[in-house]
Amino acid sequence: MLRVSTVGKTLGIHHRLLTVLVLGVIVSALSAVALVRLFTVSTRQRVERARDEVLAEAAVLSQFPEQVLLPSAGNVVGMRGGAWDGTGSPRSIPTSWLDIVRRSVHASQTAHSVVALDEPLADGRFVIVARPTVSGAEAATVWAGVEVKPSANLRLWAWIVTALALATAVLVATSAFAIATMNRGAADLRASLRALAVDLRAPIPKPSVRELRDVADGVAALVEDLSRARQKEKLFAVELARQERLAVLGRVVAGVAHEVRNPLASIKLRLDLASTDKQLPKGVEQAILHASSEIERLDRLVADLLIVAGRAPGPLLASSLSTLVRTRVELLEPWARERGVSFQVSGSAKAAVDSDSLSRALDNLLRNAVEASPIGALVQASVFARGERAVLEVRDSGPGVPSERAGELFEPFFTTKPEGTGLGLALSRAIARAHGGEVSYARDDTTTVFELDLPLDRASALLGDEPSTRSASELSL
Repeated sequence: MLRVSTVGKTLGIHHRLLTVLVLGVIVSALSAVALVRLFTVSTRQRVERARDEVLAEAAVLSQFPEQVLLPSAGNVVGMRGGAWDGTGSPRSIPTSWLDIVRRSVHASQTAHSVVALDEPLADGRFVIVARPTVSGAEAATVWAGVEVKPSANLRLWAWIVTALALATAVLVATSAFAIATMNRGAADLRASLRALAVDLRAPIPKPSVRELRDVADGVAALVEDLSRARQKEKLFAVELARQERLAVLGRVVAGVAHEVRNPLASIKLRLDLASTDKQLPKGVEQAILHASSEIERLDRLVADLLIVAGRAPGPLLASSLSTLVRTRVELLEPWARERGVSFQVSGSAKAAVDSDSLSRALDNLLRNAVEASPIGALVQASVFARGERAVLEVRDSGPGVPSERAGELFEPFFTTKPEGTGLGLALSRAIARAHGGEVSYARDDTTTVFELDLPLDRASALLGDEPSTRSASELSL
């Protein structure tokens, strides 16, 4: 036996998305910090190298007194240096350096020591070293300075940091939207499942997330299959109940038939013997005939009950359904004329049937149509082939049965007529099913339609001796 177990508490997909979001933010932040740190360290290293260079340049200048008051370009691109006695202004230096040079020289003269400054400029940093020196009687201070400009890759790094920040923002927004969408779609599906537990006709949402939409489609397919299964279960339950009732009826009918038919046969035999006496008065003879006909009617009723209960029909022979219908119509025509109803028969088809039992089924369908029709109405009986089936369709313009009771129409002993036994339609369906067919009821606008279908006899499906359609004058009786 397959067992499914869970360990611990499972995490929802929004938790996993949240984990991805947090990891993405952390990675982006660490990348940005690493780039900023790399830029800072690179700038610091360049400043340190520049300081070493200006220290060395200042030391060289201090060893050559003859260069006092003369500007020097130094050994590094962009470096400037020279000697200054504190008066006037150093020559050949950018204006932005002047204040820093003056302060560094003044600080060196005041402290009588080496002074190194690192000052910011508009587009970089200015590294300067000043140290006092004596050239003859003139006191002066030598200095050397260089501007450390930002790295040429700074703009690229700035773009990279900005792109990382934007990517992180997009990741946050996308993850938040995904989490919200997933939560909303999952909540809709949960609500739908709760509703489906009560009513399988409840609507199923279509989430915007493709994966959840696939799940919703799967749930919809499952619900459809379950609905069909429940419908089949109901039909099987109805059919099982009907079979159980018929089984009980069969046992009762079998007992009744045994107990009734033997006495009826004995009474019928005695009446037949009595009717052979030529000396019987006319009234007694009529009474015997009437009693014999009633005995025959009772025998037919017992036979009908046996068929409804499941007795198999007699031998099946290829027969023309249209011929059987016309024969039954001709027999019923005088009775129908008295009720102001006429018949119309059309079409042809052949099937393997027991003509005696099928004639009784046809009588019931035709009689019901006539009894339900108003005065002056027309009952239409059509015979035709539909695929592998031969179909007899009986139409009348009667009111039909109430829609809420249509499901009981073919149940034994169900009738809406005060004088009816409720066996006519049940007998017709039993005979049709015994032949491998079926009888169905439908209401088409103002028309009631009964269909009796049987397996088509393909070996003799073409009826050369019988037209498929007849004129109205031939069909109306």
